[in-house]
Amino acid sequence: MTQMHPLENLYQEELYNIRGKILVLIRKPWADITEDEKTLLTKILSSVKLSLASVQIINRAEFDAVDFSAFRPDCIIAFGSTLKTSNKMYEKIVQNDVAIVVADELDQLDDVRKRNLWLTLKQLFHS
Repeated sequence: MTQMHPLENLYQEELYNIRGKILVLIRKPWADITEDEKTLLTKILSSVKLSLASVQIINRAEFDAVDFSAFRPDCIIAFGSTLKTSNKMYEKIVQNDVAIVVADELDQLDDVRKRNLWLTLKQLFHS
């Protein structure tokens, strides 16, 4: 019988499923975001088991995935920020191995847009 190292089975991958870095881009400065918009953002993030504390929020009007290569994100969710290389919204876009979802600004999300965003985020985080 072969002898096993005592720590060989200590870290089971299922227990330590750590997500990669998530960037949230907003068009206007955080100081200009209303309490209602912060509440909506919190609800959107919690729908995919994230929180404000678990993401990095960056103010940017226009972006490209390469702009954030130093952050090494797995995913970018943009609210009102424009992706330089695509005009697609509410769809999963992959650029430089980074999944990107572009949505309208928080104050412009009506029920239809919220549903489209939810469907895209569901596909992105639950697949």
